[in-house]
Amino acid sequence: MDAKQLNLVSKRYCKYGLWLTTALTLLVILSVSVGWLEMKFITSVAICAVYTVVITFAYSLAWRRLGKVSSGMMTKFYLAAPAIRLITAALVVVSFCMLNKVKEDIRGFVLLFFVFYMMMLIFDCVFFARIERTNNLNVKK
Repeated sequence: MDAKQLNLVSKRYCKYGLWLTTALTLLVILSVSVGWLEMKFITSVAICAVYTVVITFAYSLAWRRLGKVSSGMMTKFYLAAPAIRLITAALVVVSFCMLNKVKEDIRGFVLLFFVFYMMMLIFDCVFFARIERTNNLNVKK
């Protein structure tokens, strides 16, 4: 894949990731305004959204740089990046638990964070599987 395609795919990944994060954030805020969730979830939503956006941009930047430097290492990247994401997610959850002593708040945050985390994990898998499948089809032709 050339540099122009890498940049386009990276920008598209960021755009779709932001759309998903925004949609999920608005859905949770709507749930709070309707009364399905309590108001204390607003802080949790902000933390989850910021974490997801930061990780999305970092993943995109790392993928693009690795694609430019060594495209043969992409399979290792696809293995290592979710592991790093898991470690950073665990650090965020543990930090929130250490800073907050109310069990109901912690439970709500962990569930909400899990939803955001799984949404982005599934998105990453589907997005990059399609990219790699298309790239492999183009290389074989």
